[in-house]
Amino acid sequence: MVKEKNTTISKIIIITGLSGSGKSIALAALEDLGYFCIDNLSPNLIIDILNEITSSKMKMYKKLAISIDIRSIKLDKNYKQSINKLYNRINSTNIDNITIYLQSTDKVLLSRFNATRRLHPLTTNTIDLQSAIKKESDIMIPLKEHSNLIIDTDSLQPIELKRQILSKISKTTEKSSILIKVQSFGYKNNIPSDSDFVFDVRCLKNPFWEKKLRNLTGKDKSVISYIERDETAEAMRKSIITFLKKWIPKFLNSDRKYLTISIGCTGGKHRSVYITEKVCRELNDKYNILMEHRDIK
Repeated sequence: MVKEKNTTISKIIIITGLSGSGKSIALAALEDLGYFCIDNLSPNLIIDILNEITSSKMKMYKKLAISIDIRSIKLDKNYKQSINKLYNRINSTNIDNITIYLQSTDKVLLSRFNATRRLHPLTTNTIDLQSAIKKESDIMIPLKEHSNLIIDTDSLQPIELKRQILSKISKTTEKSSILIKVQSFGYKNNIPSDSDFVFDVRCLKNPFWEKKLRNLTGKDKSVISYIERDETAEAMRKSIITFLKKWIPKFLNSDRKYLTISIGCTGGKHRSVYITEKVCRELNDKYNILMEHRDIK
């Protein structure tokens, strides 16, 4: 396919996902980064805009962010076809593009809608809130499948979601075009739903059972010394690094913009933190790395 040449627009970001998951907050964050933002357009309307701006020289279109939500999708009986048509159109251009999908669990969405007393866009006299959330999740699957960055907003306050959007979109270097998030977590608080790769390090010796180390983390020297006395820790680190160094380039070749690597132990405070820190240091020279420790407050 021969892609169209374009000298005006450099990037388009599509924000989509479930109602109540934070799309408006994400769009506001992009506006702070200088994006021209448009809220709630259907796939067909976005195609019309693309047709116009690919031949436009207006500077306002240099960076464009558009949200798509269930309100516009539900009006299109052939929405699956329209979504595929949109991404075929985007891919026919030379415009750098990202689709961000925001999601939350049913429990959290129920709580948010009940707290704000807002009506879900799919609720009717015959469809209650819980059924509407489930129906929306099913309808939005085609957009989720086209997304290259999925963010779970269950535990994110609005300001935290905004910071996450800003850091992921604005963090660019000459190392590579992919941003890799490496995060530690505790299995007792569930596996992060945005994970592309998950590594389980619960087989390593656990500092939690040493009372003097229990309230420390994998960043503290005494915990590090304790873990490093276990030869298995170094073998685990080497295995994870070997795996990632082999497969990350494959993701680069497939035009992925983001990759999330999750490393878990029982509580998410000792072993997973230690290994995460080690992995980030190893990869930082070559890739854009964003490190997070989910379960350390």
